[in-house]
Amino acid sequence: MGESPLVKRVLAVVAAIPPGNVTSYGEVAKVAGCGARNVGTVLKRHGAGAAWWRVVRADGACHDPARAAELWDRESIAYAGGRVKMHEHGIDARELQELME
Repeated sequence: MGESPLVKRVLAVVAAIPPGNVTSYGEVAKVAGCGARNVGTVLKRHGAGAAWWRVVRADGACHDPARAAELWDRESIAYAGGRVKMHEHGIDARELQELME
């Protein structure tokens, strides 16, 4: 059974996030044409090979900061207290859309 168009869109947007950058579930959702919760569901069910650590809540918090910390360190993504410093590493839907083109 193949992946749905929604799953393909979400995973394509996540794949476009460059190393060293993060974005929020909501920003991915704007580009993928769905809701932020849909993005979280897709990543939970189908995102094992995706760069899930680059998608965080709007405030920079991660659902699994202990596991993400090593990956953030590898990409030099600044964080404190389990939250990425969005003002340093965050990209928005407009930037994501440009990366998709």
